[in-house]
Amino acid sequence: MQNFTNHLKLHVGSLQTADRYTKYLKQFFSKYNEFNQDNVNSFLTNCITHGRKTSFNVSISSFKHYANFTKVILEFPKSKKIIRKNMSSLTKEEIEKEILPYFPELFRDSKKRETIFRFMILSMMRKGEVINLKKQDVDFDTMKISIKSGKGDKDRITFLHESIKNDIIELINQSQTNYVFNIKKEYIEYMFRIINEKLQYKKHITPHTTRRAGAKFMVEQGIRVDHLQIILGHKSLETTRLYIETDIDEIHEAYKKIKYKKGV
Repeated sequence: MQNFTNHLKLHVGSLQTADRYTKYLKQFFSKYNEFNQDNVNSFLTNCITHGRKTSFNVSISSFKHYANFTKVILEFPKSKKIIRKNMSSLTKEEIEKEILPYFPELFRDSKKRETIFRFMILSMMRKGEVINLKKQDVDFDTMKISIKSGKGDKDRITFLHESIKNDIIELINQSQTNYVFNIKKEYIEYMFRIINEKLQYKKHITPHTTRRAGAKFMVEQGIRVDHLQIILGHKSLETTRLYIETDIDEIHEAYKKIKYKKGV
């Protein structure tokens, strides 16, 4: 397995992606002793049966790399298209009035967590990208952030917002490593779990929620959707449009504010 992991590190570009592929291959061999067509089909069918399209797609990618590594010829189905609907999002008012004011009660290191939370919204970066962000990838002169080997192992550019520039500089000065935040994925996962459990917030929010909230906010401020697509790193403009859809609850709240008098 270690040789395959090394193979992945040389061919997929992202260490995070290599870890994910290794994880799914280990899951496969925990159920099957032999890597053959019947067992692969059985594993993938199980993913679909339980409605796990993401697992299905990642497993296919992992198995393709392993088949290439072991020189085994297998047939693989096409990946399933994942359309995320009714994804939770947050308004600026909800962030500033209903979540962040409670951080001092929820976390001992509330300032650092608040900075990371705001950064995730304003940069619209994925959880893994935030964790892996290095100091040299943030240019404080141009306010550009270089994301190396993001999803799909592609590089792209996003931006640092002026409102959190000094907070980010402070965290960089505190970090004893080459990473901006010097955290692991568990740090971010814990933050969102506490918000959902202890704050018992009205919406179930995840790291992806901040990315979507940032995207909607940017469009409200006038950023074009095709420009937003580049910042988010989406292949399809349709995926970007899904991020900025307005759900029925938001429409209802806006509708309730409409004033009308009978007979006028």
